[in-house]
Amino acid sequence: MVDLLGRHGQLEKAVDLIKDMPMKPDVVVWGALLGACRIHGNVVIGKQVIKQLLELEGISGGLFVLISNLLYETHHWEDMKRLRKLMKECGAKKDMGV
Repeated sequence: MVDLLGRHGQLEKAVDLIKDMPMKPDVVVWGALLGACRIHGNVVIGKQVIKQLLELEGISGGLFVLISNLLYETHHWEDMKRLRKLMKECGAKKDMGV
């Protein structure tokens, strides 16, 4: 449902749905919302989602790539450059197939 709302640009409704879920949302739920943020260029909600993903899975190469893609799609070039530099410094690498 989060993915469906997100694909249709109803990101705030998707956030409300997540908040009202009886169980704690997992990486899949947050990842669906982050993908929608990228598609619709919503960096504000995207940053909130990134915080949730960091709490769930910590810093990983895959998460760096998702964040980088969001920044690229929304033309935040300087932020993207800083993130890529941080990724290199941390030694984070994208997992194959992700």
